[in-house]
Amino acid sequence: MTRTLFIINPASALGSTRRLWATARQKVVATGIEFDEYVTSRPGEATEVTRATLSSGSANIIAVGGDGTLSEVVNGYFDEVGNIVDRDSALGLLPSGTGSDFRRSLGTRTNDQLIRSILNTKTRSIDAARAEFQNNKNEKSFHTFINVASFGLGGDVSALVNAWRGRLPRMISGRARFAAAAIAALRRYKNVEVSMMLDDRAINITSNLIVVANGRFAGGGMMLAPNAELDDGLLDVILTDEVSRFDIVRELGRIQRGAHLKHPKVTELHAREITVNASHPMPIDLDGEMVGTTPARITVLPSSIRFLSADYAGDAEKED
Repeated sequence: MTRTLFIINPASALGSTRRLWATARQKVVATGIEFDEYVTSRPGEATEVTRATLSSGSANIIAVGGDGTLSEVVNGYFDEVGNIVDRDSALGLLPSGTGSDFRRSLGTRTNDQLIRSILNTKTRSIDAARAEFQNNKNEKSFHTFINVASFGLGGDVSALVNAWRGRLPRMISGRARFAAAAIAALRRYKNVEVSMMLDDRAINITSNLIVVANGRFAGGGMMLAPNAELDDGLLDVILTDEVSRFDIVRELGRIQRGAHLKHPKVTELHAREITVNASHPMPIDLDGEMVGTTPARITVLPSSIRFLSADYAGDAEKED
């Protein structure tokens, strides 16, 4: 029988994940299934626990926390060189975080809905992506992500949101935090010369905002890639060229509902492999964490993850 392990990050959502898990745990216990739980105490621990668990046999691993917690679990699904540890194992999510954007990309609305899908062990195969970049020590580093990578402004925003953890009142929502961080980051916004390869296609732009997306949402509910699909074997690439601070401020409302693709300075493309080089290093955000800078290479990993999930609802969150 496949084991079930819940990995709980008590620090996510400013500590409210503890309360979420206490409620969810009662519902899981009431079903009578056997499960284990592990409460993390430091960054990176969820990756280690996931990898160790899957190395000892198949299991269903459920991340209880935000997008950062899920990202750690996803990285534990793969070994140090990027191979899947156990193809019969599956991942799941009970979201509780500042952004919780992957829940939106899944299209599920409530944790009850997610709990039912987890306990029914219904899975779907979804894509992930492998990123190679320069880390903060100027060394080549690798990281697997499941939702969205953003370059330039997105990395600056992520760094600010994470720096504000524990410093802002809990009443301030995740969306408000991301909006405030975006406005603050715009103060130092500056376009740079960027050269890219999208599969065999060369592109040169002047930009400080590029998105490579597997999921649709990032930044606390912004629909950055409205046409992205989690299981099409492609990454959606949203490019901006010669976009100014004023353009971005004016588009913030339209980004919420995915209408920014109509802007003449925004282009939507698709690729399986993307390289990004810039005249000045661009910060990179992967699933809500600022991990390093360009140069970078991103490669899609099609149908690489078995995910415990209710039926994909697609546009279910557009009204958020």
